[in-house]
Amino acid sequence: MGQKSNHTQRRYTEKNWRSREVAVLAVAVVVALTACTTESGQTPYVPPIPLTSSVPTSPTFSRTSQSTPPTTRSRPRDLTMSGIRPCDLLTADQQRKFGVDDQPRTNDDETLRAQSCYFDSQKLRTKISVSPLTRFGIERFQPREVNGEVRPLTIRAFPAVEVFTRTIDTIDRFCVVVVDVAPGQAVHVNYGEDGLRPHLDRSEVCRRAVQVADVVVENLEKRSGDDNGS
Repeated sequence: MGQKSNHTQRRYTEKNWRSREVAVLAVAVVVALTACTTESGQTPYVPPIPLTSSVPTSPTFSRTSQSTPPTTRSRPRDLTMSGIRPCDLLTADQQRKFGVDDQPRTNDDETLRAQSCYFDSQKLRTKISVSPLTRFGIERFQPREVNGEVRPLTIRAFPAVEVFTRTIDTIDRFCVVVVDVAPGQAVHVNYGEDGLRPHLDRSEVCRRAVQVADVVVENLEKRSGDDNGS
């Protein structure tokens, strides 16, 4: 019974997580997700990991207007996405630093048209997904293309965007960071709550998403350097 219950809960959370992707990619869509079980107590704290990303850490940083056209920024170089397995984009040590305490697992994401890897933290009540996108790139995540507020970022000198979709209080909060790594290709990182209460505020959930994206891009850079050197 215990195994069946855990399997059912995992299928539920993955379905709920994929619904978040639909909410981000849909234009002018009303978010309608199943409410998650609430829990009282203190919000767990994930200590900051040193970043090389030029992103503000203060919750008062400026927002990109939905009516403002995206700024064209160049990549320092292209990072190969050939043969990338999403669960390889966070090492075991990096997973521990982000509080991951469950076995990573992959799933085909129809919305992103890519394979995603899910990294869960039962203790923190949070979930991370990492998806290498090869069917479309960062252009799909610009203002007026997604259902959320878009802010430009720079992750390790690569153009990126942060997308935050406001939801009602009974819905888990999440933040998406998409990094432009090659023409028509990107890395999509989603950091969100998995039944955590009280909620993380926007600045915190997006700070964590940026931290994960920074580490993922660093790993891609190392892989690309190894491939070029071989």
